[in-house]
Amino acid sequence: MCTGDIELVNDSDQKVKVRAIPVVGRDKVATLGAGELRVAASLAPHERKRVPAHFVLEPYTPPGSYTVDLCCGDQRETAVVHVFEKLGVQVEPDVIRVRGAGGDVVEALLVITNRGNVSETLRDLALVFLEEQNWVGRSLVYALRETKAEEGHQPYLDRVVGELRATLSHPARVTLRGDVSEIHPGERREVRAEIKLPDELIKGRTYEGSAAFMSSELFFEVECNGTSNSTKRRPR
Repeated sequence: MCTGDIELVNDSDQKVKVRAIPVVGRDKVATLGAGELRVAASLAPHERKRVPAHFVLEPYTPPGSYTVDLCCGDQRETAVVHVFEKLGVQVEPDVIRVRGAGGDVVEALLVITNRGNVSETLRDLALVFLEEQNWVGRSLVYALRETKAEEGHQPYLDRVVGELRATLSHPARVTLRGDVSEIHPGERREVRAEIKLPDELIKGRTYEGSAAFMSSELFFEVECNGTSNSTKRRPR
């Protein structure tokens, strides 16, 4: 929707309601898909009023300035329509869920749709920091179990830091495979994501993470399964 203000003058002796003003194109107006300027105004006899108005544009109208003519009876007035850049990439699924052990390479199929009005370049590589679900809470409990009541708070805090460091993993490496380098407005493409899981993942735990991706974001959920190269708990 492209919005602005328009000034209306009722030269008649009758009350007038204005709901739409026809549009006649000049340059490139066909790409707008705007057949009329929509207005919701009521004017008393001989009243002058400034009111909001809007065009409903085609979703993929390229950014730029377009000149149109507004026609009202014999009157014809020029208007300039400014269309702004809109970025809008959608990735399906919303959350990429995979299962694997530390060091595995797992795959997921992604469907990418460009719902904006400009082309976007596809990134072929992303690094995703995976955080264990309940990571901080679990570390607090483990450190508390290993701390004697007479030790005080400082040894406990030291153990918390040690536990967090011990269970911190390197980022996952996500590589996109496919014959796609750019996605145009309205285009929908499939790509294959290869995800190299960090070696430090712990068996039986679930990890979450996200990474910026063009004008969108990728969200991941990784379940570390029970294969042999996953540890039960990473030693400190």
